Amino acid sequence: MDLQTPSVLAQLPRPLHASTGKTRIGDVFSLADAKKRKRYEVAVAIDGEAVNIYNVQTPKLVTSYAVPPQSTFSCRPCSVRRKLSKDSTVKRQTYAAVNKPEHQIKCFVEEISSTGSNAPAISSSTATVADSSSPTTFVGIVPSGTDDGESTDPFDILAVHQDGLVRRMSSDLKSERWSLKHSEVAKLCSTHRIHSCFLVEFDDAKKALFKRRQDLAALALGDLTTSGAEPSILLLVSHPAGNDEIELKDVSVQMFSVPADAQPQSIALDESQRLRHLQTIHIPDLSELKGISSSSMHWNFHSGSAGLNLSFENGFLNVDLSQYSPTLTSQFVLDDERFSSIMRISPQSVIGASQSLVAVYDTQYQSVQRSIAVGDIVSGAGSTAEGPTVFISYFAKLGIAVATKGNTLIAFDLSSLHHAPSSSLKRSRDGLLIDAIGRGIGSSASQWDMGSKKHRFENMASLGLTSPEQMKKWKKLTQAVEDATKSKNPTLFDQAVSAYFRSDASTSLPERGQYVNPEATLFLLSKIFAVQESTLTDKVSASSSSQLRVVMWPPITCDWLIRLGHLSLDNVEIALRRACKPRILQSLPTGSFVQALVDSDPSLTHVNQVLEGPALISSDELAYALRIFLDQARSRSGALEETARAVTNGDVSTPTQELSRHLGGETASLKDVLKGLNTSLQKIHSQPLPTLVQSLRSSLSRTDLISMVHHLRLSLAFGGYTSRFTENPPTPITIDQITPTLSLNTIIDLITASVDAVGPSGWISALPAVNDLENGSEFASRETELIADMKSEVSAALAGVEEATYLKGILHEYLRFADQVATSATTSADALAKIETETATPGPSHLVRYEKLNGADLMVFTRPGEGEDGYDGDAGGKLLPLSLKPGSADVEHTKLKKSTGETKNRTSREIGYLRRKAVGKYSFERLLV
Repeated sequence: MDLQTPSVLAQLPRPLHASTGKTRIGDVFSLADAKKRKRYEVAVAIDGEAVNIYNVQTPKLVTSYAVPPQSTFSCRPCSVRRKLSKDSTVKRQTYAAVNKPEHQIKCFVEEISSTGSNAPAISSSTATVADSSSPTTFVGIVPSGTDDGESTDPFDILAVHQDGLVRRMSSDLKSERWSLKHSEVAKLCSTHRIHSCFLVEFDDAKKALFKRRQDLAALALGDLTTSGAEPSILLLVSHPAGNDEIELKDVSVQMFSVPADAQPQSIALDESQRLRHLQTIHIPDLSELKGISSSSMHWNFHSGSAGLNLSFENGFLNVDLSQYSPTLTSQFVLDDERFSSIMRISPQSVIGASQSLVAVYDTQYQSVQRSIAVGDIVSGAGSTAEGPTVFISYFAKLGIAVATKGNTLIAFDLSSLHHAPSSSLKRSRDGLLIDAIGRGIGSSASQWDMGSKKHRFENMASLGLTSPEQMKKWKKLTQAVEDATKSKNPTLFDQAVSAYFRSDASTSLPERGQYVNPEATLFLLSKIFAVQESTLTDKVSASSSSQLRVVMWPPITCDWLIRLGHLSLDNVEIALRRACKPRILQSLPTGSFVQALVDSDPSLTHVNQVLEGPALISSDELAYALRIFLDQARSRSGALEETARAVTNGDVSTPTQELSRHLGGETASLKDVLKGLNTSLQKIHSQPLPTLVQSLRSSLSRTDLISMVHHLRLSLAFGGYTSRFTENPPTPITIDQITPTLSLNTIIDLITASVDAVGPSGWISALPAVNDLENGSEFASRETELIADMKSEVSAALAGVEEATYLKGILHEYLRFADQVATSATTSADALAKIETETATPGPSHLVRYEKLNGADLMVFTRPGEGEDGYDGDAGGKLLPLSLKPGSADVEHTKLKKSTGETKNRTSREIGYLRRKAVGKYSFERLLV
């Protein structure tokens, strides 16, 4: 399946300084009873513009706070929305860290009355950072557990600087609780810099992060929880400073406990009472990664699974911090891909944006689950959005992943992939092997490329290569085919295929029935066919259609693949899906296979070759082929009529040029068109009748169906099925119209299917009105003539059935006698050979008599000794025995003695006795004197 085109949530303002300005997006929380919950909103901070709040569930701008033009933000903003209990007033507080013109932390407060009659009251406050020149890398809220009504907010602000300084302030930024650089942080501050920070509620940490570490949970609680409020857990991720490439073993993760109660700075407390160090974790090294660019590293923490996620330019890693030793649980690395952003959406799945597509990947089975081309992502105005795609957040209950592309805020709908958790507590069906089969992307190298050492043995097994010589031969083939494809040289392509597939003992390619590895033919099909995006695609639609085309048609190879039955739509689609990895090939529209063959050769030779081959073709593709052939036949018939009319009127003197002008320079002849039409009719007749009717109804118009009925009626009439024996057969327009010949069953079934495809409403609408009959309109006459002709043909068919039944009644005794006659064992090979010889050489001319019966020429053979008038022959050979039982075979003149096996001649007495015993109860014998 394809990933749906993302919806546009909002058009974000551009930073005031487009070259240096940035846009940073953070989360919005709700706070109730010291519990922090994520809301369906995002806070967007634009340098030099404003801090905006957008709702992603019902896309709209909630509120906006302007900032001075010289302001630049150093980290993601944070917003808190609360509902005050006293007068039901809604209070929203938004925090952001500013670098310029000086280091500050800003707070925007907005209060909205419950009645909504008054305008929102907006105020702001600023706290200047004077004791540190390091930029702020994180701003978050820490629930304090003290709610004294409206006078005091039940949370504090925690700010972390890049040099490791941690600062705690009141919610109004008027007072600073404390600021310190912990001794554990100071150990690394000379070589490391804080890159990312995460705040985790203690309740969530107990369920995942401290699930196996009760010692850390007890240490985090400590003895400072006098108010009963639980502390928060702070995670600091540090990188080596000044390194362009960073190894995982050099990354440090420090875990601290932040008590809920914050004493004023005037009270002397040691650092463990303000910020308690729990653990320092070093990320396990991955041997496959030599170094990761520091600019492409993005960290995220999922509290529900205690997973620390790292996304970088080539992939994604997940580290489980709940173990005693951090464990790498999943990894997704593609060396040849360049991702602008990757985000976790489930324990086994991530969504990533590369240079060419946005896709959902299964990290467990290394497969693609959904994908969409980057060119299909549109902006609000319907044009293609510019800039890299960067994922911001994933809302599991809504099933949407929010991202930015340029200055456009977009949302990807993933609800069909991951369902929201229900009350039944059943785990979502995620990461199944059945969903990954056929979509693996273990390496971005080609499926048939032998240059990859990682998958060398796997490819050898699938291609049937058992020795280095065979692998060398295969590499030679792939290189030659690649060169032929790039240079569009069919001759070189055929030579490479012939050299590889011909055995040493044979000079021809393998025939049908001989084994040919299907993986090898799939590789050839991936070079012959290709997929391109349709130019007629509506960019607003859910997904763009893929159009199949023929890159090159090597005649020898294609003819060989057709004879083997490997050149079919299913094999072509499998080959292209493998060639398009890691991108998921979108479903090919109906008729794309036939249309690609027609476009590659307007003379219809290619499509006729495929139709005549043994490969199975779906009824929809055959119905599409019928439509093409019917359109071409009608256009040529119309061109012939126009040319004949012009020649009759004396308007032109060269009919060939006039016919070419009407046909528009097409090279397909009427013979090829009718040949393809009849071949398609024969192929589609093998489909079940309900499927056949459905395909005809969906692919052919009413005009096409009626044209098909006319063609089948012509084949029925010329075959003599609707004419009496005494009538002369109709003269066809051309012999090509019945080549290849259609059988009676094919004609009858297809006429029935065509009538059913038109349907009762179609035939009722075809009946003319009374005014049309009176005016003698051409439309009315054509439709009434067709229905009348079909009625007469049905009557003729019924008359034929009646005549056949009557004739069967007359010849019933002869047919019954003929069914009982069996060829005896004595008249087997020698007798049949003698009969064939006598039939081939009839002998004297007086034994052969020519007659004419109802216009038919008959040749009558008489037996030797019968009279020329035929009386003796009629009396001796044309009367049935009285018992209506076939006579026994003549007695053999020799017999085999059972005791000795000796062959002896029978006596005349014994022969006469055996003949007399063989005579039936009733008999008629002719005596010759």
